[in-house]
Amino acid sequence: MSTDEQKKCGAQGCGMGSSGEPLPEGCWPNRPADGPRLDPEDAWPPPKTSIAARLGLVKFNPDENPHLTVLDPEVCRQRCLPKYCTHACPAQVYRWDAEEKMITIAYEGCLECGTCRSGGCPFGNIEMKYPRGGFGVQYRFG
Repeated sequence: MSTDEQKKCGAQGCGMGSSGEPLPEGCWPNRPADGPRLDPEDAWPPPKTSIAARLGLVKFNPDENPHLTVLDPEVCRQRCLPKYCTHACPAQVYRWDAEEKMITIAYEGCLECGTCRSGGCPFGNIEMKYPRGGFGVQYRFG
């Protein structure tokens, strides 16, 4: 990059000019003026399978005793309008049943990550215990 181009982009790196003008041709944001040129074609490719498809590959050995429970269903009905747990759980274990006006829990597909315990419910209305030994999600290493 020539000295004139560096002045257009800014001495420390590329970005919008101080007056808000668009980037010059060949100038990339957050790139040092003398750094490597990044090509969008070389960017990290998106995954070829969806999260739902990948979750389908995880093995579970469900216990007959649920390890996830809603302590007070009235809290879900009256106080929790956004239904935080339905959005926080990466395995989408929690579902709001509009007809029954209650949270249903498909504990058999729980990844045991602890999101529901640490922030999935701001009201502390979800109790999570790990399943008994030999039950629950079975992770494969390697």
